[in-house]
This record gives sequence, structure tokens and C-alpha cells, in this order.
Amino acid sequence: MAKISILIPAFNAELYIAQCLSSVCRQTLSDLEIIVVDDGSKDKTGEIAEAFAANDPRIRVFHQDNQGTFRTRRNAFSYAHAEYIGWVDADDFICPEMFEKMYTVAKEKDADLVYCDYAFYPNKIKTKEKWFRPFTGERNTTYVERNSQLWNKIVRRELLSKLNIGEMFEKCFDDSYIKVLLEANNPVSINEELYFYRMGQPSLSSSYKNVNYYTRFIEASKSLKKHMEYYWKNNIYWKEYFDYRIIYYTLIAMLVSANSEQKSTYKQLKEFLKKQYPQYHHNQHIHFIMNENFGLIKRIAIEYGVTVNYRAACILAFLALR
Repeated sequence: MAKISILIPAFNAELYIAQCLSSVCRQTLSDLEIIVVDDGSKDKTGEIAEAFAANDPRIRVFHQDNQGTFRTRRNAFSYAHAEYIGWVDADDFICPEMFEKMYTVAKEKDADLVYCDYAFYPNKIKTKEKWFRPFTGERNTTYVERNSQLWNKIVRRELLSKLNIGEMFEKCFDDSYIKVLLEANNPVSINEELYFYRMGQPSLSSSYKNVNYYTRFIEASKSLKKHMEYYWKNNIYWKEYFDYRIIYYTLIAMLVSANSEQKSTYKQLKEFLKKQYPQYHHNQHIHFIMNENFGLIKRIAIEYGVTVNYRAACILAFLALR
């Protein structure tokens, strides 16, 4: 059994996948299983991955018709056999010592989960802030809210299988790892920037025009809350956190609806919020988390201004998103 399975979902990544795979193949921890899942790429992504595999027996490449990010994650996980699971996005790259450092700490601390700090490459953009927060021994909303991404972590495969994480990806997306953060024994953070997250590429999330992108996350947050019912059923702190996630994505989807001039969608979302969370301002997490994520002024604008009416939301969208 390899020590770590490194999973790399890839779609139309021909510009970057060579750098990604080079950084993975040069890891100082050599006992790796490297799995690339080509999600129906229309460019040379699959060919480049196959060329790497021809020269490195640790690499296995799987090709499939396009199934989307989260089903591809599920498929990639199903191919893995190592003791720990790590992820690298196909347009990113990593330090040579990343997985050796993480695995060494995992074994020393008998940790189910180890995660590291990361850097933006080539530099961060205005609307993107680094969310890394070190683990201080307390499982609170800052810990899970700021560290839910997959790609700066290794997690014991046995735990991921137990949590049925592969199936969760399709319904809860990458937020599935919130469940991992809360369930992992002896989580450890490494305060070193070992992962390079590439910035500046066009994306659905940065355009603020694709309403479906954000409404899908409302549904994902509902699914996550359902999956985690056992955790929050008798704990109001966590119940309100999972409610907060639904409220947050609803507010953002309303803002994006206004930005893309989809008035009917805005009204539907407003009605949903009014019906399901009429007192959402009283949620104990909304002020703290949104202040930390956006700052006081932007938080007030999103929390209160977006729901006033469609016209107000349009003005806020113009000021905040352009």
C-alpha cells in the first residue's frame, strides 16, 4: 500500500497540468499513488497526463466522458488505495516537501487529518482572500469555515470511506470536507505555505453572473445540513452554523441575480429566505463570520441591503461586484 494517493481531477487543463504533475512527481516522499481523472477534456490534457504516466509507473490515468467536478471527485476517490488521500487541482502545483512533511506529522501525531498553509500564484486578486486558519485545539466555526477546501490536506482513507465521502461529493460538493474536519481525530495544521493556488483564471465564481452556480450551493448546503443532523440535533451552535450556510448562499445568490438582471429568480430567493428564515438576522454566526469574511460595511450591505428590494440589490451589485 502506498502512503498517499494524490488525486488530480482534470478538465481542459493543458496549460497547467504539466507543471502540476511535475511538482507531484518530484515529491520527496516517493511512496505515492498518483491518480489523474481526465473529465472529458477537449484539449490535450489527457495526452499530457498519459505522457507523464509512460515515464512514471506511480501515475494512473483514467478517462471519462464529462461528468463535472464533483462526480469526478467521487470517481477519483473510488480508484484510490493508499493510507492517506491528498488532492491537487490540475492548475495548481506544490512544494517538493509538501506530502513528506504532512505524512511525517500525521504518523507522529496519529492524525486522521493534516493540513497546511498555501500561497496564491502568481499573486492574489482583489476579491480573493486566503482562508487558512491554524488548528488551535477548538472545533469551532472559524476552524471549519476557513479550512473546508480539499487540496491542502491529507486525510486517512479509512475515515473518508467511513464517512461515505465519495457519495457526499455529488450532493454537498467540496463542503463535504466540513464533515471530515469535525470527525477527524487529532487534526494538525502546518503553518507553512506548501501549496500554490493559481489565481487570475476565469471562473464561474468570479464572474458573479452565473446564478445557477450559487443556487447549486444553496442546495449543497441543505444537503450538508441533512447529512450532519446527527451532529447538530442537540446542539444549537452547530444547527445555526449549518443554517447560516444556507442563509449566506441565498443572500449571495440574490445579489448575483440582481447583478445578472434576473428579477424573477431574485424574488423566488427572497420568498424562500422570508419563509424559511424570517429571523435570519438573529442567527448567532451571521455577524461574526460575515464580518470576518467581508468586513463590517460589506457585511451590513449584504445582510440587510440585498433583501430590501430588487432595485436596492441592483445598486449594491453594481457597487460591490463591478
